[in-house]
Amino acid sequence: MTRTVHEILGDDVIAAVRKPIGEARGLPARAYTSEEFFQLEQEKYFPRTWMGAAFSCDIPNPGDAMPIMLAGLPLILLRDETGGVRAFHNVCRHRAARMLEEPCTGIKQFQCPYHAWTYALNGELKVMPYFDGTPGGDEKGQYDKKQYGLVPVRCGVWHHWIFINIDGNAPALDEHMQPLLELMNGADVGATKPVMTLDWEFKANWKMLNDNWENYHHMWAHYPIFSKVTDDLDMKTREPWSKPIQKGAVMSIMRDSKTAPPYSNRQSDLPVIPFPEGADRVTSPNLVLPNVEISIVRDHIGSIITDPLAPDRTIARMGFFFVGDAATDPKYESGRQQNFDRWLGKSRSPAARDGLRNQDFRIWESQQIARQSPVADEVVFSPIWEPNVHYFQNHLLDLLEA
Repeated sequence: MTRTVHEILGDDVIAAVRKPIGEARGLPARAYTSEEFFQLEQEKYFPRTWMGAAFSCDIPNPGDAMPIMLAGLPLILLRDETGGVRAFHNVCRHRAARMLEEPCTGIKQFQCPYHAWTYALNGELKVMPYFDGTPGGDEKGQYDKKQYGLVPVRCGVWHHWIFINIDGNAPALDEHMQPLLELMNGADVGATKPVMTLDWEFKANWKMLNDNWENYHHMWAHYPIFSKVTDDLDMKTREPWSKPIQKGAVMSIMRDSKTAPPYSNRQSDLPVIPFPEGADRVTSPNLVLPNVEISIVRDHIGSIITDPLAPDRTIARMGFFFVGDAATDPKYESGRQQNFDRWLGKSRSPAARDGLRNQDFRIWESQQIARQSPVADEVVFSPIWEPNVHYFQNHLLDLLEA
């Protein structure tokens, strides 16, 4: 049985994280390197909240389905005949074989590859062939097929994102997302369309992305994409132009368009994300805990769904969404490519060092190596830049202690 978070980290360590940010110490190295701590997250953190599972464009049409692993569990995501999204445990009810092994499109039913038990897209068991020696498998009607359907998992869709709550006890998805709605100030996310998705793996703990939710690193980790300290810091007040914000399961870095200067390298000819008449336009990288980034900038949305594989391996599932015709119209091709170059680099490779994403991965992989050291436990926070990091680490402890 996995030990508790207090047994793994120690009472003194947890108390240090819980202190006010100016006095606090961050999570110790073993929270990033230990298989035992990773297993505790799989068992107690991820199942208790709404975890990002996929983009809705991954299964765009009825009969589209895909296998995923979430919190260490094999699951199926599918779009049923009505266009609704469903999730099931990817486990046949006969002998526990995995039902779906590859993504598929346009299917009408599932058939287990082991003994051909067959299920409808709503999860109901249809046929258990030759279970009793007859083609239908239940000639005498002695088995109640309703008792042997695929086991559903609670899921929900919010615009381009599919979320899953494994234990079924989290608040409603709308409630989970409400802080983000408030922070977005009415931004019309529904006006955006998917343009590209791709997966990159980085060799570091999944929490590195959440610990990166500050602008303090911009000038150094993301040079020359961010080339001026004044892009992020008001030299008169010595305060960041963007304020870290935390509410519920959402963290943001909100930039005030009225007072902050525009970023010097973020202009394009693409149509901008619509806002209600009279509403202030906001741009912000937002993180929906535990694992979904939704960054709203002037003319598009960039997103990551992190998929934790191991203490030192994570998949970044990335999606990019542009407004209306800008998603496909050839006349906006240069604008799209300009944004892809900024996020992914010109080579579109995680091994390169010329885009925001691969620059982040380089730092996180470096941190993962450094976390092997016994001196990596004395982590401190900047009170003006890093309240989000402190908030996330306490949020994690909240659910692990519950």
